[in-house]
Amino acid sequence: MSSLPTPSRLLSLRERSRLPSNGDDVDNLEPSGSASPRRSLSNSSRGPERTPRSLARVASASSALSLVSNPNLSLLDSELQVVEDCKEFPVIIVVVGASGDLAHKKTLPALFSLYYHNMLPYCFAVVGYARSKLSTEAFRDVVVSNLVCRTVDRDHCEPKMNSFLERCFYFSGQYDSLQDWQTFDRWLSEDIEVRLRSSTYEGRCSQRASGRLFYLAIPPSVFADTLRGIRHGAMAREQLGAWTRVIVEKPFGRDTESYMALRDVVAECFPEEAIYRIDHYVGKPLVANLTTLRLGNFVFDALWNRHCIESVQVVFKEDFGAEGRAGYFDAYGIIRDILQNHLLQVMSIIAMDPPASPLAGDINEAKLRLLYDMKPLHAKDFIVGQYDRYRSERGVPKDSCTPTFAACVVQIDNERWRGVPFVMLAGKALDERKVYVKVAFRETSNQSFVPEELRNKRNTFYIEIQPRPAVELSFITKTPDLEGRVVQTKLDLVYNESFVVEAQDMPDAYERLISDSIVGDRTLFISDAQISRAWELFDPALKELERDPPTQPVIYPYGSKGPILPETLIKKYMAGKMGD
Repeated sequence: MSSLPTPSRLLSLRERSRLPSNGDDVDNLEPSGSASPRRSLSNSSRGPERTPRSLARVASASSALSLVSNPNLSLLDSELQVVEDCKEFPVIIVVVGASGDLAHKKTLPALFSLYYHNMLPYCFAVVGYARSKLSTEAFRDVVVSNLVCRTVDRDHCEPKMNSFLERCFYFSGQYDSLQDWQTFDRWLSEDIEVRLRSSTYEGRCSQRASGRLFYLAIPPSVFADTLRGIRHGAMAREQLGAWTRVIVEKPFGRDTESYMALRDVVAECFPEEAIYRIDHYVGKPLVANLTTLRLGNFVFDALWNRHCIESVQVVFKEDFGAEGRAGYFDAYGIIRDILQNHLLQVMSIIAMDPPASPLAGDINEAKLRLLYDMKPLHAKDFIVGQYDRYRSERGVPKDSCTPTFAACVVQIDNERWRGVPFVMLAGKALDERKVYVKVAFRETSNQSFVPEELRNKRNTFYIEIQPRPAVELSFITKTPDLEGRVVQTKLDLVYNESFVVEAQDMPDAYERLISDSIVGDRTLFISDAQISRAWELFDPALKELERDPPTQPVIYPYGSKGPILPETLIKKYMAGKMGD
């Protein structure tokens, strides 16, 4: 492991990467002639000089010690090596809202899995903060009830669980009480950090002040109080070189106005680089691999334009309804819950121009440019539906018009994609559970080699995100028997079959994202500028659909294919009948 950089070396690294100051304005956007922004996206990776790749890990180690993010990490860096380089720096992971469902089902199990796989720092503590009155022992009982060992090698599972539980602690406090946060801060400094410094894991743990990672597993209604409490009462000791980072879960508001109010509170308390906004779909293994898959292979990169591609589908299907969360869902609907964030993020990765480099800043800048090339959506661009049992769900008004199904056509006004329909479709209570991307190529220019019955078929590039991560390329060929029929078939890469060993232990999206936040890698996190633009794209349609009287959704049977198929929507768009 490389030694820690000296203070002068640290300053040099910061100057090389032009790390932004707290006063940088990430929204200083100047539109160019193509309606794309000329901007910096916090300028976290742009500048006249770049840090050489050979120094990236030194920068990684220094960032884990003292910076809120590390712009020198690359998509090509080994995740294991980056984690290894940061292991000696102590971290306290504070799960705010630790008594809630999200913490129990996602956050805490993800932290245990990282520990099981030796992906956490040598010296760490997991601290729950919530309003519920619990002792540390009672909290540990709750934690262990949700832990499982995903790996096939379970021999060390129980000892690992016990060791992990010894590092779990609990503090009961109010989110809106500065006094509680200050008391919490003293407890961390005088008790938890002392424990970390005294358990130096074979001498490999740094004696520096601990970084603090706050995971906000709380409802949006208490975001503001919590952020202010952390800022004014529980920050890490920056003067001692420690960092404070905050992970924020969606929903990020319900429209532009509410997001701006939340954004103002965030900006009041933290610099943009300290905020890690999670969209867990971006952390799914195949989504995280989309950039490499698309840009690392000439066969795709060369064909990735309107001259070769006819249409693109991004589809999210669930075979269950809003059971158990209908009250929350009715206030947001499928457009806000799925399209405006999960599917839009996947689409931006699929459609962005090649970034200038594999660095997080350049990837996020390419995604933002793509979002500014998209045309804002209106009600006429949508088909909305509602499954027939929805209004009988507990917590749903009998006259609710909240869509449980939505499909729209997105138009991208740039040289690469002009005229190509991008369909986003999401629905609950459909016929299957599946999330996929389907890219349809244009018909071949020489139809004489294609039988008439296959001339409506297209070469397709199919990416199944869940439940069976896979990549498939369809094409036309002849069967190898004496009959020699011309048929459409496919080449496929199924993760569970091609990566037999690795697929048995594929990380959950939350594991990948939490690990990245600990080392300061922002590649898979969503920037303020991206969320602001996403609301600008969807606000016109939402206002038109929800005005008085609201648009009546098409009622469809539970378990059906929904009101419309993506292929049918593409045909309507091509025929100019979207408003019919």
